[in-house]
Amino acid sequence: MIIIGAGLTGLTIAYLLQQRGVEVTIIESRNRIGGRIHTVGTENNTDLELGATWFGSAHVHLRVLLDEFNIGYFEQYQEGESTLVYNTMVPPHRFVTPSNQEKSYRIENGSKALIEALSNASTSLIVLNEKIERIQDKGNYLELTSHTNKVYNGSYVIVAMPPKLISTQILFSPGLPSEVITVMNATHTWMSDAMKFTLTYKTSFWKREGKSGMVISQIGAATEVYDHSNYLENQFALMGFINQNLRNYSREDRKAKIVAYLSEYLSSEAENYLEYNEKDWSLDEHTSSKDVLKASDYRIPYGNPILNKKYMKNKLHFSGTETSKQFGGYMEGAIVAAIDVANDFNGE
Repeated sequence: MIIIGAGLTGLTIAYLLQQRGVEVTIIESRNRIGGRIHTVGTENNTDLELGATWFGSAHVHLRVLLDEFNIGYFEQYQEGESTLVYNTMVPPHRFVTPSNQEKSYRIENGSKALIEALSNASTSLIVLNEKIERIQDKGNYLELTSHTNKVYNGSYVIVAMPPKLISTQILFSPGLPSEVITVMNATHTWMSDAMKFTLTYKTSFWKREGKSGMVISQIGAATEVYDHSNYLENQFALMGFINQNLRNYSREDRKAKIVAYLSEYLSSEAENYLEYNEKDWSLDEHTSSKDVLKASDYRIPYGNPILNKKYMKNKLHFSGTETSKQFGGYMEGAIVAAIDVANDFNGE
């Protein structure tokens, strides 16, 4: 068994199949595991999420997996005053989030904790820095060729990658049906157009001022901002999404605009940051395709039945949060997709 992709879906599939005695090799094009889960550390060891961050109470499969590994989670902080900026011509709207509103949660020690737990629990061979460029049906097995011309053979292959990348980066022989390629090309890749930033601080000044740290706007440098302090409340940060109109600015100009924006609508203390981080996922070749920013990407809902069928005489399967029948585009969707594929595996 070969799995292409060492993100949450690929690692979960390997973990589930290992429990059934299936030997798995995972091939990953990045130099790290985790995929779109990307927790980064700072100089003061603060864990910051530049990728997947939150989950909800309805995401039961994720919570079961966290409990299985004894990984804790905590509520996203949203107490106090929040800010909604309609436009620059009227004062911002200040509001308090109702206590009965649906809660969001974050994983203690970062989303990477789940990735590390899955990896540590697995005996699967994980090959990094290998990009599969060709999959050829050889009858009883599939032959995979990487960008370094290494060849891997598998009687069963699961491609746990965004559908759009599968269609644009892997050559299949014989080719996949045209309707499969059409669906893949029209399926938006979750996170592929997002730009995220983090700012760390010595204190959570917003909490001291009775604020949640949340600022929402479609006109500012940041479209969404949230408290990003850790669960121990001894490391303090803000995290949010950068307005895509700033994509062509320099990193320093984006940072300056974001800090100025937060200084105006949150607190002047926003200027006293320790460290700034950002990630533009549209520039990540392992996540995005060249035409990712086109509006045409938003056409086909996640979980399309075509992507949940087997191909190449039942030896090839696709999986990932975009293929999930439930909660596509979330970590929960990635796990649901993994469970579906693992349950469907019959050892052919």
